[in-house]
Amino acid sequence: MIDESKLIFLTGAPGSKWSAVANVLSMTPKIKINTHDRSPEREYIHPEKFNSASHLGSYFGPGFEFGNYWDDISCCSKQEILDEIDRAWFEPHYDQYRIVKSHCISNRLDWITETFPTSKIIVVFRPLQQCYTGWFGAGGFDITYPTYHSYYKDEETAKRMIKQELRDCRQWIFKKDLHVHTATSRHWREFWNITDENNKWIKSLEGYFFYKKDPSRDVTFDTQFAYYNFEDIEPRLT
Repeated sequence: MIDESKLIFLTGAPGSKWSAVANVLSMTPKIKINTHDRSPEREYIHPEKFNSASHLGSYFGPGFEFGNYWDDISCCSKQEILDEIDRAWFEPHYDQYRIVKSHCISNRLDWITETFPTSKIIVVFRPLQQCYTGWFGAGGFDITYPTYHSYYKDEETAKRMIKQELRDCRQWIFKKDLHVHTATSRHWREFWNITDENNKWIKSLEGYFFYKKDPSRDVTFDTQFAYYNFEDIEPRLT
């Protein structure tokens, strides 16, 4: 059965580059992360101008393959949630960590901490306009995995929900008084022992795009995140 202390709930609004954060974290040699939720059917690759960054593995939320009722996850029992998470992985490896990605749990993070007190949480955010520009510029409703039509419906609804999810994320970080980290090559190297600084996801998080003549000229460093309950892995992440 699932060891809930090995669950990493990861949330962020569309356009926050949260998928890249998940993909980079899965590379760490510091802990073993189960990536057996990935398959060719659960993959979307962005155009080359976005470093061919990708969506990989399972996503949870209304209209997605899993977590259809997670827009109010507190209506589910703990066992129902664990069963739904377990369903997304082809190989269980219960001794390994799992990254559970869901946009819509941003409004239920207190409930998650109460229901899963030993689990971990990562909250990812960017400035609102960058989320809009990033998500719609990278495809928006044309993104084929995961598909967003069922929950985000149209551009007006999507913008409203992105704004709400972003506010949820920032407010929760504020209330918990969590340290905010910036997604830089140095962060991944110093905290997670990830040394491949030319990795496409790391560079995308920095705003460094290989197709440009001078990629470092326009770096943005505008993706930030906070960690909750990671003290047993890395005390500096408090």
